[in-house]
Amino acid sequence: MKWRLLLFCLFVLKGVEAQTLQLRLSHAVKGVPMVLGNTTYLNAAGDTFNITLFKYYLSNFSLTDTTGRIVRTASGCFLVSEDSVASKMISLKLPEGHYNSISFQIGVDSLLNCSGAQSGALDPLYGMFWTWNSGYIMAKLEGASPSSQLPGHRIEFHIGGYRAPHITQRMVTLPLPQTLVISGSGASNLSLVGDAYSWFQGISFRQLAGFMTPGTPADRIADNYQHMFSIHQK
Repeated sequence: MKWRLLLFCLFVLKGVEAQTLQLRLSHAVKGVPMVLGNTTYLNAAGDTFNITLFKYYLSNFSLTDTTGRIVRTASGCFLVSEDSVASKMISLKLPEGHYNSISFQIGVDSLLNCSGAQSGALDPLYGMFWTWNSGYIMAKLEGASPSSQLPGHRIEFHIGGYRAPHITQRMVTLPLPQTLVISGSGASNLSLVGDAYSWFQGISFRQLAGFMTPGTPADRIADNYQHMFSIHQK
């Protein structure tokens, strides 16, 4: 925290103000825009399914500039939910510069998991907290599939776990298709797409239709959803 404060002070002393990078998130399933409810999708195993809930945490944002310098933002955790337009708009503050990649974490840091329920985006009100012992749900997908053997043919994947051997936070680094220039001329924009199709690579709902505890199945899906994001070019 001390180095972040020092860096901020240096910006102020040099007359450099932090600029805004606006992240715009959208969701899809195998490239098709996600629609909650009765829209039917097909996973890699050939199971049809729909999605009624899709949400996850993003945190620890940083960008790498063209000199290789990593610039971390001071922003905290963000809860992104498909049913909330506002949650899919994330504002980050950065110094002016030329950037060629962005990194972030899917999930909540271990320290916050060990600290019990928090406030803001981490408020248990949002249904993303188990207990102080099990911590936060990093990501959640719910819906239904005819292949599911659960009551009502439900599919319910609540991905959590922050202690070894079951750790489900995942870091994502995405190269930018072109240099992103952050300047004082106005807010810059970057569009990210999260594709839920990646969650179920190698998984059939006939054998696995859901779970709500840390464990090997959650680790497996976390490895999958680490690859769900891409940069959308207009």
